[in-house]
Amino acid sequence: MLLTLLDMGTMAMSMFPILQLPVLLVSLALLSPLSPAQGKGGFKCSAGISKHICLKDNYSKFELPKTEGVNMIYVSIDIDEVLRINDKDYSITFATYFNVEWVERRLFVDPEFAALHNSSKDQVLIPMNLEFVKDLWLPNIFIYNLKTYKVIDVLSKLAGLWIDTKKFVLYSQATHISFICPMSFDKFPLDQQRCMFRVGSYSYDSSKMIFITKKFGYSSKKSNSIALDYDITIEPLKDKDKVLDYGSLGNFSLSGFEMVLTRYVSTYIITYYLPSGLFVIVSWISFLIPMDVIPGRMALLVTLFLVLVNIFNTVTTNTPKAEGLTAIEAWMLACILFVFGALIEYAAILFKKQKYVSGQHRVNLKIVCKENYKYEVQEKSPANQAVTMQQLAEEYWRIDKFFLISFPI
Repeated sequence: MLLTLLDMGTMAMSMFPILQLPVLLVSLALLSPLSPAQGKGGFKCSAGISKHICLKDNYSKFELPKTEGVNMIYVSIDIDEVLRINDKDYSITFATYFNVEWVERRLFVDPEFAALHNSSKDQVLIPMNLEFVKDLWLPNIFIYNLKTYKVIDVLSKLAGLWIDTKKFVLYSQATHISFICPMSFDKFPLDQQRCMFRVGSYSYDSSKMIFITKKFGYSSKKSNSIALDYDITIEPLKDKDKVLDYGSLGNFSLSGFEMVLTRYVSTYIITYYLPSGLFVIVSWISFLIPMDVIPGRMALLVTLFLVLVNIFNTVTTNTPKAEGLTAIEAWMLACILFVFGALIEYAAILFKKQKYVSGQHRVNLKIVCKENYKYEVQEKSPANQAVTMQQLAEEYWRIDKFFLISFPI
C-alpha cells in the first residue's frame, strides 16, 4: 500500500511539476510516525500506549484529584549543596532534588499488575515516561521569595515521574534554586540570619490543598562541602509559619524549612579586630615617649591613624549594607577615635610648650621720660612667675600619665 502511494506521488510530480512540493510534504507527513504523546488519546487508556497504568478516558488535568475533599501534597527537599550565599542581593542558592508527591485516585492501574507488585512489603515505584506529565494534573506550586528556579540539563532536563500501584505519584526535578532572604546586618560580623524557604499553592487555600513537608535537609551528608562564610543549620518551620493568612482569599498551607546562618567570626577577628586593636595599644605607648621627641612620637601616631583609616575604608567597602553602622564599623570608628585622641593630646602639649617658649622670649619694654629724653627700659618678669623647663616637663609627664591610664579604662 505504501509503495503504491509513493508510485502515485512520483507519477503526479512527473506530470505536474507545480504540484511537486505539496505532494512531497504530504508524503513525508504520511511516512513520519507520531510520538506516543502526540497520539489522539495521549496516555488515555483507550489509546493503548500505557497498558499497566493509564489515564481514564474522562480524566481532566484541569480538575483537582479531589474536588470535594482536601488534597494532600507532600514536599521533599533533598539539598545536595548550598552553592552561594550573597549578602549583596540577599539571596541563597542551593542545589536540590525537589520532589512533590500526591495521590491521584483517577488513575487506572491494571489489577494483575497491581497484584504482582503488591506482594512486596515495601512501596514499589514504577518509573513512567516523562511525557506522561503533559496529560497529568500537577499542583500549582508557588515558592515564596523565589528568585530563580533552574532545572539542570544534561542531554535532557533531569526530571522523573514515578507512580506506584496505590496511585501515589512522585514527580522529581534536579534543580538550582535561588530565593531571597531578608537579612539584617546591624550586628555584622556577629550576625545570625534566619531564612525561611516556603512552598505552597498559588491559588488553592487550605480547604482544598494542604502541604506537608515529608523530608528536608541534606540528602547524603551532614554539612556543606563548599566553604562558605556561614555555618548552616536547617530546622523545620514553626507552626505559625506553616499557615499564611491572605485575608479574603483564605488561609494558605505552607511547607518547607528554615535555614539558620551563623557567620564564622574567626576570619574577621584575625583580619580586622586583632590588628586594629593592637594599633590602638601601640598608640598608647606614645604616651611613654618624651614630649621633646617630636618626630618619633608624631610619626608613630600619624602612621597609625592613616593605617586605621585605610582599614576602615576596606571594611565599609566589603561590609553588607545596613540601616546604620554595623558592629565592625563601630569598632573601627572607636579605634580611629582613640588614636585621634592621642594625637589631639600631643598637639595640646606642643601648643602649651610653644606658648611657654614664646612667653620666655617676650621682651617687656617701658618708655621712661627723664631730662627731656625718652628711654626704652626692659622689664624682667618677677622671679616667682618664672617656670623652669624641668617643672614644665614634669607637668607634661603628669598629663601623659593621666591619658595612659584613662584610655585603657
